[in-house]
This record gives sequence, C-alpha cells and structure tokens, in this order.
Amino acid sequence: MRAGNGDLVFKTHIMSTSARNCFITVDYSLWGAIHMRHFLDNRFPGLRDAIHRNRQEKNLSRSRIAEVLNTVENVVDSTDSKIRLVPGYKKKLQGIIQSSLEFADDLVDQIPETIEVSGRTFATNPYVNAFFTNVTDLQSVFSHSSEIRDYMEDTLDDAHDDNDSCCALLCMRRTEKTVMGMELSGGTLKRDVLQVAVSFSDHRVYSPALSEPETRAGLKTCLFQGLTTNALERIVKLQLAGHRLQSQRQMLQARLRRYRQKAREAAQDTRTDSKIAQAIEETSRELGKTEEQMMHTPLLTPQVALQQVTDVFSNPDDFIRIKKFPLSLNKMGIKVSDDSSQPVNKLNLTEVRIGNELPRVVTLATFPRKELAPRAMFSAPG
Repeated sequence: MRAGNGDLVFKTHIMSTSARNCFITVDYSLWGAIHMRHFLDNRFPGLRDAIHRNRQEKNLSRSRIAEVLNTVENVVDSTDSKIRLVPGYKKKLQGIIQSSLEFADDLVDQIPETIEVSGRTFATNPYVNAFFTNVTDLQSVFSHSSEIRDYMEDTLDDAHDDNDSCCALLCMRRTEKTVMGMELSGGTLKRDVLQVAVSFSDHRVYSPALSEPETRAGLKTCLFQGLTTNALERIVKLQLAGHRLQSQRQMLQARLRRYRQKAREAAQDTRTDSKIAQAIEETSRELGKTEEQMMHTPLLTPQVALQQVTDVFSNPDDFIRIKKFPLSLNKMGIKVSDDSSQPVNKLNLTEVRIGNELPRVVTLATFPRKELAPRAMFSAPG
C-alpha cells in the first residue's frame, strides 16, 4: 500500500510462535529507496550525475533567458521605448539579442592574452618594442589616458604595493609606407633599397580593471553597447531625415503660395509675370522631388524602429569585424622576411574594425602603477 508521504510501504505478516497470532508491520520505504538507488547506479552508471547535470543546465538556461530578456529591455530603453507598442517585440528580439551577446563573447575571446607594457618589457617583449618608439612614449600613452588615471586614483587605497598594476585594452592605428633605406645582404650594405616601414600611432586605452577577466567582461559590454548605439544612430537618422523633408516641404509650399500671390498681383506686368512663372515652375519641381523623397523615407513608427534594431543585431559582423595576421619587423620597424638574418620581431596581430572607422590593432595590456607619471605633467587628458 502507499503511505501518506507518497512512499511505498510493504506490509509483511509474520506468524508468532506464541499461542496467539500477531501482525508485525515492517516499513520498507527507506530500504526500498536505497535499494533502488543502488540498482540504478549498477545498471545505469552515471545516470544520477546526468540527472543532476540536467537540472543544473535547466537552472542555467532559466538564468540565461532572464538575462537576455533584461538585455532586451535595456536595448529598447536605449533606442526607442515606443518599440514596446509592437506586439511580441520581446519574442522578436530575444533570439537575435542572445546571438549578439554570444558574438561579443566570441570576439573578445579572440583578443590575445595580456602583455605587460612597462619600461622593463620594452627591450624584451617584441610587441611592446614594436608598438612604442621608446619607454617615454609608452609611459606617456598610459599616463595621458583619463580612464587609466581615474582608475588608478579610485583604487589607490586598495593598492597593496608598488607592483600594483591594471589591465586594459590597448588600441592603436597601424600605418605602412614605402621608404628608401639600407639593407645588409650577403655581407654587403646596400643603399637606397625600397622598404616598407610600419608604425603604430594614435594609441587609445579602454576599460581598465584589476584583472584580465574583468577587462574582457568590460570589453564585451562595450562591444554590445556599440551595437546598441549603432541601432540608435540609424533610428535618429531616420527621424532627422523625416523632420528635414517635412520642414523642406513646408518651406517650399509657403514659397509657392507667395509666388502665386505675386503672380496674381502682377498679372498686368508681362515681364514680371514671366519671372514669377519661372520661379513657380522651379519651386513646384523642387517640391515634387521633396514629396517623392518623403514617399521613399519611412515614417518612424514603432515597427520601423524595431526593424532598425533587428537589422543591426541580426548582423553584428557587419558592424564589428576582426582580422588576424602575422607581421615580421626588425628593430627599426621595417618589414622583413621570416628567413632574414637580422633580429626580427615576429608578431601575430589582431585588428578590429568598428563601423566605418579605420581598423585598429588591439591587445590586452597591463601597466604598473609605479610608472604612471604625475597628473600635473599632463594638461590635456586623453
């Protein structure tokens, strides 16, 4: 029979050796559960662990869905809150928002591991040596960064010693140009040799944090916000285009009314009437073009705003692109072949392009607090 708690209870009737009969009820519910567990473990090894993992995955899935839905609301708030007027907007955005979050995760994970940027590593690390012209240059880049300075000052009380440092994203522009130089070939020094000089400039530092994982997390947020900003820009562009065309039409309509009024007043003056007629014709033609443009420019309805967001987040790789490539440079920043006999810095670079901006070489870098120059030395933070 079944007990009140839902466990099966087996009753066994035992005949007593005494003169009278008695019934002894034995509850086997606990024993049965233990026996069943051992039975399942023996017959289906790993089943219990699989069930446990499945429960964990379901909990993680629920947590992930909640996170994505919260992100959907943040995107709507940051672009156009009227999107909420569109029925089923959450369902339409949930999948592409999740894919974009995963895209940002994957892209940031492709950024190489951290390099230490300091006076000590300038002579030993090929990347630091290639990215900066000298030690003063690298210290100036980080000391000029307002984000680095603010972070260092905010965490000053938490610093344990002079070896304290921060991790951040270092971005720079790569430039190549052909120059005339000298080259050592077979023991002979050749002059006026065409060479390709590579330089790195316009250094920027973003998302400083205590550790590499924190910096990567900050970068993922920044990239996702970049997609949101791109969607907002498209919405604002449509809005401004609509306002501009509407204002232009109103102006042309008012001008046309004035010309027609003048035409009625100057009906007796043939010369004046001819000029006004020409102005009316030109204004009417311009008004027609404006109204045609308005027909091809969609009104910024909630549905149109939602479509702009959908277009951006459905194709994040149209907005953010990443490229990896090898580069071999000598100590003077000249491109050389891999089999060159001279000392070579062999680099594997990662370049990111956002929107229509020029691509930038990116890497994660740590910078020691003790090499940060005093704020008073820099009047214009970067």
